[in-house]
Amino acid sequence: MLTGTYERNLDAKGRLSLPSPVRRALSEHVYVLPALDADALYVFSDEGFETWVMGLFEKRGGFDARKREDQELMRRLTSMAVPMDIDSAARIGLSEQLRQKKHLDREVTVVGNFDHLEIWDRATWEETQAQRTDEDLADIFFS
Repeated sequence: MLTGTYERNLDAKGRLSLPSPVRRALSEHVYVLPALDADALYVFSDEGFETWVMGLFEKRGGFDARKREDQELMRRLTSMAVPMDIDSAARIGLSEQLRQKKHLDREVTVVGNFDHLEIWDRATWEETQAQRTDEDLADIFFS
């Protein structure tokens, strides 16, 4: 399980040094894609990405290659995902294109979100969190 919040800085080449508690939970390869519901990037392990994608089809009765909408969803998700190796210094390289899509500059916040990581621009993360209260969390938790 991926948890925690970590402040990091991207280096001049756009590489992110993964926090050691998070690094231990990942394999040697990850998939990075723009988040669909947030101004962030998702980072999945090999196994986590496959589980997440297939989980999106569960309410539909599973992936059906004969359904056009299933094919389109699968195509869009897998085409957005960039496979990456974690280097010997526990870093992943975020392309300029990925960084631009989610407005990532030098200062980022890495957030564990159960089965994946999220990489946020630090100022955006702080602004988002400032808008949320403990009462908001309690309302969601107990609803």
